[in-house]
Amino acid sequence: MIDHGHKSPAAVADIIAMAAVTWVAAATLHEGLGHGLACKAMGGEPIAWSTFHFECNHRAMSVWGRRIVAGAGTVVNLALIGLGGLCWRFSTAATVKLAAWIAFVVNGLTSFGYLIFSATFGIGDWNAAGVMAGVLDPWFARGVLAVVGVAGYVAIIWAAARMLSQMLNGPSMAAHARRLAITIWVTTGGVSLLAGLSADAAWQSTLGASIGVALGGNAGLLSIARFMTPSPRQCSSDVPPSWILRGTAIVCVVAFGVVLGPSVRL
Repeated sequence: MIDHGHKSPAAVADIIAMAAVTWVAAATLHEGLGHGLACKAMGGEPIAWSTFHFECNHRAMSVWGRRIVAGAGTVVNLALIGLGGLCWRFSTAATVKLAAWIAFVVNGLTSFGYLIFSATFGIGDWNAAGVMAGVLDPWFARGVLAVVGVAGYVAIIWAAARMLSQMLNGPSMAAHARRLAITIWVTTGGVSLLAGLSADAAWQSTLGASIGVALGGNAGLLSIARFMTPSPRQCSSDVPPSWILRGTAIVCVVAFGVVLGPSVRL
């Protein structure tokens, strides 16, 4: 067993870079690949694509078409959970393994946190104007949505803790896990803040939604260290510093804010 008691899984700068790229990819694919492609496939007219919004003309769609478009963003994030889990399981490179873990946990908490968020406040993609459009008993549907969201959220935290337990070991395991979690959590909030401030219209709602999803939805990161236990199955967590990764993160964040922030008209 490798003792990582005195080692961190990666430099803070590289953790920030991985978290930033993951968060930008999650938001961009949620809107563009999810809502965007579904809009076209369901016969809608794409109008604008922004950091945390995709505007689609639904006039020619059926109720089921509108539901599919609204839920497609979350479906993409669920696919990213699976992709992150598979990469984590089968990769032997420490950098890829850590990046895959971040993709797994961030997309997982965001997806199931979004269900809880929509069920509680009646807003977001899963509200009465989106996935729940035309539902006969909206309160029952919101209750089911909340149960699914909470169950999935807890499952992601538990799975992420088990995965991270195999990457860290020794007396400093919990401290390293907390450092990793806080760094990712703050990074997603910071990127969302920049994206919200760069929006050219209704930036207040964009800012509220993005920060709510980032800091609220990803708050489960802060509890992962509590569920970690020493694991007999260990993998290397020695992630070498990467200036390529850091440079990529800067480019992604700037493009996210400068290009998608003001929205791209389609």
